[in-house]
Amino acid sequence: MNPVYDTREKYERWHIRTCARCGRQAAKAANWSDGPVCRTCFDKATRTHGSCPGCRAERLLPGRDASGMPVCRDCAGITRDFSCDRCRVEGPLLAGRLCHRCTLADRLSALLDDGTGRAHPALAPLFDKLRNMQRPGSGLRWLSNPQPRALLQDLAAGRLAMTHEAFQQLPNWRTAAYLRDILMQCGSCPPSTGNSCCSRHGSPRIWQR
Repeated sequence: MNPVYDTREKYERWHIRTCARCGRQAAKAANWSDGPVCRTCFDKATRTHGSCPGCRAERLLPGRDASGMPVCRDCAGITRDFSCDRCRVEGPLLAGRLCHRCTLADRLSALLDDGTGRAHPALAPLFDKLRNMQRPGSGLRWLSNPQPRALLQDLAAGRLAMTHEAFQQLPNWRTAAYLRDILMQCGSCPPSTGNSCCSRHGSPRIWQR
């Protein structure tokens, strides 16, 4: 609880509302035309895309019409802008008003920087594969782990070779297996012979989640 609210009652008085969409008592994340919206419903709304029944536009549908159907922010009278400041795609925004994909691209660029301010040329296929994963939020969660960050930086700096032998020496085999699997799919690393840690244990495919 924020120290400004010295009692639970004060916090609830200012922040807790009955969500207009799910009916739960929860902290208010937004106050739209249909009433207060909790964080769970807000997150769901900022990931709902389709054809707006009001204007027929294909776009984000965070609002609700009188019948409860999802509609775009303009038809719902929502003033908040959900467009990424860089790519202008509508959706959930992170720091700097950037979408998940643009944020992921920035973090990958920093991790794969070879000292020139750009991603190492040999890692361009890896950069593209990760940046274009189906669900970039999964990639951001993966990069929140220090192990993959360290491996990517080692690849960019040349401390880790893109060979099966180099990856077989790494202690964190799960992270190494996943990263090498991507490198093989990108063509940056030759296919496995079937005797590697990747083939023995398998590797997660977070870009499909």
